Amino acid sequence: MDQLDLFADAEEIPATFTARPAAAPRPAAVPAPRPAPAPRPVVAAAEPDSLFPDPRPELPAVQTPIPARRGVTPLLIGNHRDAGQRLGEAVAETWHASNWGGYRMDIPVSIVAALALFPVKGRTADVTRIISTCTDWELLQGYREIYAATWSRRPDLGARMAPLMGWLTEDDVEEKAYAVRRVTDTALKYGVLQMTGDPDPWCRSDTDLMSWTITSLRSHGARQGLGEYHTPPELCDMMARVLVDEPPEKGKWFHDPAGGTGGMFRALAQHLRHLHVDPADYRWAINDLDPLAAASAAVNAIVWGLGPNVVVSCGDALRQGDVVDQALRERAVLIEERDEIVSRIAVAEAFEQAIRLADRLMAGPTAA
Repeated sequence: MDQLDLFADAEEIPATFTARPAAAPRPAAVPAPRPAPAPRPVVAAAEPDSLFPDPRPELPAVQTPIPARRGVTPLLIGNHRDAGQRLGEAVAETWHASNWGGYRMDIPVSIVAALALFPVKGRTADVTRIISTCTDWELLQGYREIYAATWSRRPDLGARMAPLMGWLTEDDVEEKAYAVRRVTDTALKYGVLQMTGDPDPWCRSDTDLMSWTITSLRSHGARQGLGEYHTPPELCDMMARVLVDEPPEKGKWFHDPAGGTGGMFRALAQHLRHLHVDPADYRWAINDLDPLAAASAAVNAIVWGLGPNVVVSCGDALRQGDVVDQALRERAVLIEERDEIVSRIAVAEAFEQAIRLADRLMAGPTAA
């Protein structure tokens, strides 16, 4: 199936992944570096434009020195919670085995987060094939576009994900392509899309991949220094059942001032679904002192379908006290800025269309 047709009816799909032409037959595996990819095709007017104005044209010249690729075959994952732990451990092992090592744990966490946020749901096999066979340029650009698309939909949560996005703007990002490729393949192999790619948020909320990934990457000493102790999911499930024994009134606030990546909210959201109510009908406020954990909580809020009324803050709730109120004020400003940017883009596009129409009219009937 041609992948342009595959995503023809999808909304807000990363343009890099959708615009690629069908892959040509690949040569037999050889140890030589892959050739530079062909020039990128112009996306048809009906397709969404890239959300990044600068496609970094120098990047295609850099290629991972690995044999020709045939895609990734995911493992049978079984129980999602056990699979989540295995994925986190495998990603950490792959990352530490690369030349970049553990001091940049934001990169592997960002990769798992971006794959979990991939906007196409319900087509796991096709998405796995596309991501695992794309070029290095397309992989890095695709990750940029996933985060940009997330920001366009949820600017408040997108801004909180800033610690996960910084590496994609660094000048030496192409030098990380080999390690990024290995982590991506590992995450795909261990089922990141099987656990986060279902259209139903109920099925996407069985495990906290972000927690397992951070826990596996961060040393025991670092976790102690941050006071970071991720609550076991079974304990979270029990606490959710004890705290909420009947459907709460719609619009109720749920607060977690030291929520980490949101494991307690995951359990509570699933419990609400068991009570036949939608978590999106409630309001959620989560805070954590660690920016990477808070960024991961923002990712999880989208993956788990907590709805539009989610506030994620990052700060010392004991000293500041008003971190939620501050986050609410920041959210209003960020949404206003997003709307202004989108409005300017729409005006610019309308102006360009008007100019093209005027040129055709001035050229007369022979222009066609």
